[in-house]
Amino acid sequence: MSPERVTTEPLHSRGWDNDWLRQLAGDMVAGSLSATIIAPITTIIDRSVVERLSSNRSILHTLRTHAICSILQPKKFFFSRPFFIAWSLYAATYATANATDTSLDQLSRIREKSTSASLVATFSFLPTYAVNVSLGILKDIRFSQIYGHPDGRLKQPPPIPRLAYMAFLFRDSITISSSFTLAPQVALLVPDWITADPHTKRTVTQLALPALVQYVNTPFHMIALDVIARPQVATIAERSVTIRRGYMQSSSLRAARVLPAFGVGCIINTDLRASLHRRWMVR
Repeated sequence: MSPERVTTEPLHSRGWDNDWLRQLAGDMVAGSLSATIIAPITTIIDRSVVERLSSNRSILHTLRTHAICSILQPKKFFFSRPFFIAWSLYAATYATANATDTSLDQLSRIREKSTSASLVATFSFLPTYAVNVSLGILKDIRFSQIYGHPDGRLKQPPPIPRLAYMAFLFRDSITISSSFTLAPQVALLVPDWITADPHTKRTVTQLALPALVQYVNTPFHMIALDVIARPQVATIAERSVTIRRGYMQSSSLRAARVLPAFGVGCIINTDLRASLHRRWMVR
């Protein structure tokens, strides 16, 4: 047999289908539970950043207000539209990543060469990237429409400028590239005198790098929000005043926000997925 040829087990065997469906069910549950755990934090932070641009209140004030609301008025907080939007983003992201990995794990019964493995790795990344970026941009647009205007939510939100979409897309591309592409590469550069364990190196860079790049891409985030909130502003100089005023607070807050979304949330999701797969697998 040629080394490039692959062999597979029948894809429609009853055992394969049953295992795959049970694992997919576990993937959906794990993604939903993980999103439920981290969505309150991301909802509070995202709302605070948006409201900071449209009001004179400090970020710490809005953070404290919404955190207290989530504790004292849980029904109002957890059944609100902003929480559902944030929860949907991360539930869909985690579930897509889980389902893609599960499907490819089942197909890994195919014996493949390294070139095929590289193609599979790329395919594994694209569905999660597409879901996270598209829903993330939609989430930020909805938040800006609800909380980004000084006079309150508009009954008829104006059309979203193309510049806002481009700024959000550029922002997310930087974050996701740092998380999925740069972090594993930077891990190889961590000197052994810091830690010799490869897993620890990957964990440190996976948490640190996406947080650090928020100081680079937060201006794009703030530009997009300001364009939506104040489309009548004509000059960059006028917008830069608002951006400079809230840059450090917003950047630090977004850096902190990455930890639950791309760090803690991913760890919880991975552990839940593994646990449910063990419980629900056909023996």
